[in-house]
Amino acid sequence: SDFPIEDKLSKWGVHDHIVANRLLADLRKEQNAKQPMLRVFQTSSSHEPFEVPFYRLDDKVLNAFAYADSCVGDFVKQYKATPMWKNTLIVLVPDHLGAYPRPVENPLEGHTIPLILIGGAVKEPRVVETYASQIDIAATLLSQLGLPHDDFTFSKNIFNPASPHFGYFTEPTLFGMVTAENQLVYNLDANTVQIDEGTEKGANLEKGKAFLQKLYDDLAKR
Repeated sequence: SDFPIEDKLSKWGVHDHIVANRLLADLRKEQNAKQPMLRVFQTSSSHEPFEVPFYRLDDKVLNAFAYADSCVGDFVKQYKATPMWKNTLIVLVPDHLGAYPRPVENPLEGHTIPLILIGGAVKEPRVVETYASQIDIAATLLSQLGLPHDDFTFSKNIFNPASPHFGYFTEPTLFGMVTAENQLVYNLDANTVQIDEGTEKGANLEKGKAFLQKLYDDLAKR
């Protein structure tokens, strides 16, 4: 309802570049706001049917991702020219492996995604190779702001050296527990370890089972 009907040319609503332009316009209206603000921009072109107003690559899926990248890139370029940039943190993160080439023979590869933090609020360039999951973004950002994150039971601060560093993911048929020492995937249908790599093989099996159990314990209380 926020966009005219003539702009709704995608299965998911309007195309990414239109949403990006709307976000930029909204932010410019609020550039003198005194309070911190949070805005979320979800790209939709990287979902089937991968139909986008962009024609650079022959592969339909890759072309859709290239379009999404171009929209984000254009937004960042324009936003960087505003006075808001110096006090802004932009968090770029994928959501899932829905468009990963099938079949996904190695779930470790299929669930490996980047987390990119940019903006004027970033003090210096750095590559952080700590293992983490999307659930850790909340605790990490709140910690940077000096705010408590106790309500996020399963989230941990990626930048805290005292925090256990691991990545965790699940699918209906498996879970993965990944650390620097052990990269393990357990197949729940076969009731067996599917992948076990690293210098301490098997180390994450019981940890992964315990984490999954705690997730269900928490869910049962809600």
